Amino acid sequence: MNKKITLKSKYIMFKIRQYGKSEFAWLMFPKMRDPRSAQDKLLRWIKKDPRFYKRIIRMGNTKDDNIYTKAQIQLLVDKFGEPGEYDDY
Repeated sequence: MNKKITLKSKYIMFKIRQYGKSEFAWLMFPKMRDPRSAQDKLLRWIKKDPRFYKRIIRMGNTKDDNIYTKAQIQLLVDKFGEPGEYDDY
């Protein structure tokens, strides 16, 4: 049985699924001026923990990939929380 996981945020209903990198980053940081800025910020957060960064890479993510897989999204949410939880960036 394939269950959809839904997380509740004060801003959105968030589903664990495959997302474009900039799409997910902008969900995480909706007040950033554009998706690219949000993506850069998320990557800085990821790289702050070298072991976590290596884990993401081992899951098949490279700097040239444009998507995060469902498993990577789950890992990111487990590490940083769900989108919409950050008021100050």
